[in-house]
Amino acid sequence: MSRGEEWLFDRYQSINEVFVDGKRVIRDVMLLENPALQKNRGAAFPLAERPLKDRLAPYSCYATVFILGPLAQTTLSALEKEYASITQFQAPAPPPFIWSFSTIQYGQGSKGGVVRVAAKETETVKFWLKKILAPLSDVVGSDVFGKILV
Repeated sequence: MSRGEEWLFDRYQSINEVFVDGKRVIRDVMLLENPALQKNRGAAFPLAERPLKDRLAPYSCYATVFILGPLAQTTLSALEKEYASITQFQAPAPPPFIWSFSTIQYGQGSKGGVVRVAAKETETVKFWLKKILAPLSDVVGSDVFGKILV
């Protein structure tokens, strides 16, 4: 947002696939589409005509992180434990930051995870990811976060 970026598009589609030993273990698809385009496709229950920016409010930054492999097990366990400790309750307004964690079983007892994050500010996502992924700096290199989380 500090660079003038906004959700100003009619359609966004992202497909991420992760393969281990030639076998797909993760397929994650995201589709954000303008409601007017849905109407044109004959949707049974079209959403009210509101720009994506308004429909996704108050969040403007999203991230999805796939974590797999034997060297990531400590980080996965910490995420699983922290996520299990979250208490959900009804709030009068959306919080400035939300996250979720899903475990994935693949191969012969191998475990991975998917972290999804949404926040009002990009910096919030960046600092949170740096914190939770810090134990992986021994695996991926200590300078990697400075390069990818700019």
